[in-house]
Amino acid sequence: MGKGLLECKHFAAEWLRAFEIKRAGGNIQRLDEIADFNDDEVLRRGLWMMSIVGGPIVYLVLPFTLSILQTFIWVQLTAILWTLLKIAMGLIFAIFAMAVYFTFLQDRGSAG
Repeated sequence: MGKGLLECKHFAAEWLRAFEIKRAGGNIQRLDEIADFNDDEVLRRGLWMMSIVGGPIVYLVLPFTLSILQTFIWVQLTAILWTLLKIAMGLIFAIFAMAVYFTFLQDRGSAG
């Protein structure tokens, strides 16, 4: 990987680690688990969490909600909202693809 990509990966892992620490609150056992994770594990877990939570919301809930709301809102606004939803779908798919990639990359690294 290039130096810039490694820096982005490290930044994302640190951001996800800080989020996990904040979510753990005062749970000492959970904080110890988070401290034991390396950057790849934190990144992989965060990507899977985003794709598992974001997938059903972006692919099921939001299109259903928008299809109901489009009867009540302005047509041009509906087109903009559908475009934003399609962008969100693309982002969630990219997050899912990265989660799969990092999972198989880790499995290949531990097998060799």
